[in-house]
Amino acid sequence: MRRSKFTHHSSVRTVSRYRLLRITLMITAICAAATGTSYLMRLCSVPVVSVTDERAGGDTLNVAIELSPMTLSTASDSLDGFGYEILMEIARAHNVPVKINAFSSLPDALSKLTSGRYDMVVSDMPVTASLKERYGFTMPVYRDKQVLVQMTDSAGNVAVRSQQELGGKDVWAAAGTPVVSRLHTLGREIGDTIHVHEDTEHTEEQLLISVVLGDIPRAAAGQFVAQRMAADYPQLDTSVDLSFSQLKGWTINKEDSVLLDSMNIWISDFVNSKRYKELVSKYVENK
Repeated sequence: MRRSKFTHHSSVRTVSRYRLLRITLMITAICAAATGTSYLMRLCSVPVVSVTDERAGGDTLNVAIELSPMTLSTASDSLDGFGYEILMEIARAHNVPVKINAFSSLPDALSKLTSGRYDMVVSDMPVTASLKERYGFTMPVYRDKQVLVQMTDSAGNVAVRSQQELGGKDVWAAAGTPVVSRLHTLGREIGDTIHVHEDTEHTEEQLLISVVLGDIPRAAAGQFVAQRMAADYPQLDTSVDLSFSQLKGWTINKEDSVLLDSMNIWISDFVNSKRYKELVSKYVENK
């Protein structure tokens, strides 16, 4: 397995630290301005201690959320994201205090989940049989699939038009994500080697920015993340599928059966609600 050796544009190297600070300031500003605004007051009715990397105390649910267009985003100068909004709705409905820990490294977040620093990880990670042996997963929150992301040329053409054309090609993927093993499996399926560069420093979203900047030729990512990025960068192509649809749930320590049972009940109730359909329309259908 190859480790990434490319040099990122400076805007990509600094994005994580900058966005973590933005999120911290945004939570303070949003809640300070909430008076008289029903939606903002609803969001702030659940205590959010801070966006940090510290252990939460008491009954506070310590949640790590991935910085991604689908989970936690600040792209519109306000906190949003499919996972973030679902979490806040559930926490408010059941009066559960939440502490948000924004992260960009999935392996690091899962390590802290295992050690007990985090109670739950909200990310774009699919539920697979191998991962279920190591972690507890809630019932599915949505379905997604993995796609190849590359730039089109001036005529609208792409270098890789199908899975079979990936043989001998270089593909970047965020370290520790299931798409890495999927790429190796796909290489065996097509009978050729796919050179997988497992990046240990950047999220899927940051890798897609690197594709736009021309730092790397292509990357693998979840379809929803990729298509939301393509809405801002129309020259990004996401037409080559790398997997079938996969279930996406939230990750909990396997030993914490009480939290897992509670979250499954709460998520089950919420996905049948009108508000869930509104969020699906906002984040999934209107990509």
